[in-house]
Amino acid sequence: MTKPRKKIAAAEPPPMPSIGDKVRMPRSESVLEVTSVSRDGDEVNLQLPGTNLQWFRVRTDTLTFVERKAPARTSNPFTSPESVFDVGEVMERIHNVERENLQRLEDDVSILTKYLKAQNVPKTATDALEGLRRKQRESWKAAVEQIEELLEE
Repeated sequence: MTKPRKKIAAAEPPPMPSIGDKVRMPRSESVLEVTSVSRDGDEVNLQLPGTNLQWFRVRTDTLTFVERKAPARTSNPFTSPESVFDVGEVMERIHNVERENLQRLEDDVSILTKYLKAQNVPKTATDALEGLRRKQRESWKAAVEQIEELLEE
């Protein structure tokens, strides 16, 4: 009885080179930069940075990639965009502004309430200021919750 042959997985081709990648040629210690890539990605043009030395139509399968340039961001709606900001840092900043804003409002309303009481203004005026304080807290809470939900997506 014969043994079934193991299927050898096809090696995944390396990602297509892009302009700005850093490479080394065989038997060379110099790090070269990709300046042009053929349509199929099989050949590249290279330049030694800081000089006018160039190599044309070098096969990519002979090169050793030292540093790959990050792929360009696309506007394709079917790809998931990478986050370009730190959500924790953004939320920390929003909470700081919220706290400072509410503290300023508390201080201003307290001063104004004392002034109105000293001027013997009806209590309904100070109640209106208290309503403003409460509405401001609620507005901040709703805005922060909405921002958190949007940033989680």
